Amino acid sequence: MSHGAPTQPVPAAPALPAWEQFLDKNFKKLLFIFLAAIVVIFVYGLTRHFSNAAAEKAGAAFASAKTVEDLDLVIANHKGSSAAGNAMLRKAELLWEDNKKSTSVEVLQDFVKTQTSHPLLGQALLGLGTKLEALDKRGEAKPVFERVVNEFGKTELAALAELRLGDIAWAEGKEDEAKKIYEGLPTKFAAISADNPFLPEGEARLEWISAKLPTKEVDGPPKPKVEAPAAPVPGAPQIKLNSGNGGALAPTIMPSAAGDANAPVINLQPAGAPKLPTPPPAAAPSIQVTPAPAPSPAPAAPTPAPAPKIEMKTGDEAPAPAPAAPATPAPTPAPAQAPAPAAAPSPAPAPAPATPEAPAKPPGS
Repeated sequence: MSHGAPTQPVPAAPALPAWEQFLDKNFKKLLFIFLAAIVVIFVYGLTRHFSNAAAEKAGAAFASAKTVEDLDLVIANHKGSSAAGNAMLRKAELLWEDNKKSTSVEVLQDFVKTQTSHPLLGQALLGLGTKLEALDKRGEAKPVFERVVNEFGKTELAALAELRLGDIAWAEGKEDEAKKIYEGLPTKFAAISADNPFLPEGEARLEWISAKLPTKEVDGPPKPKVEAPAAPVPGAPQIKLNSGNGGALAPTIMPSAAGDANAPVINLQPAGAPKLPTPPPAAAPSIQVTPAPAPSPAPAAPTPAPAPKIEMKTGDEAPAPAPAAPATPAPTPAPAQAPAPAAAPSPAPAPAPATPEAPAKPPGS
């Protein structure tokens, strides 16, 4: 009798970890979830990219808008964007400046209805209430200010809106109600912001009420209309003064038509001031130098008469009569003065004649 070899029991396979068992059972589901997450992230990225691009485009369009018509295009082409809301606010401001106040209020009312998530909603509500109050529509302005206080109670805008509510009560003659609002401003809003610039306004209003100041607000005169310059006449030349940098005017005339580009440029040099005739030089005063008359020569001394001869006579002879005194000769007249030549030197005086010698005594005297 033969005996078979004993068989050994086959060892059981080790049990898999729980997470591996979970992966084996749900691998396909996990793969689908992962792929779906990738698709969602990709779609979100694309949506965010296009949204940012549209916002940038709308912002550029708003920045380039200058007139009400340009702002209307931004509002129409970018509805629901922040740029469209900004365009509506800017449009309301321009209309108010152009004295189209009712239309400006309508734009703001449209803004607060359609732009409920705009970051400037609180400022828009305040602007709307202030404009309604300026138009003497206090009944419509009051709920707008109350909305600001209720929806933006933790901001400085709420203090300003509360202040405007007090102004409305004061304008309606309700001084007690207005005083209550003004006195309650520091208590109600000091905890929000101690340096709120609108809190001291309540004290100023209380002083105004005590001083019995008028409450009627009067609008200033409208801005003068600026007339556009008249269009140039076709074909007329354009005159440029060319007076830059404070220099002298050097006007030029340029042809206005495109076909006249080769036409000569006419330079207009401003004529200088007319020259006045130069007066003839004043004649120099003539100075006539008249030489002093030459001194007349001294008259010649008269020739003395010869001394008489004295003869000694003897006693027999009678004495001769005394000779008569010689007659004194007349003085020589001065010669006539001849015209002296110009700048002639004065003649030297004539030398005096020598004194004549006395005659010798006769012999025997």
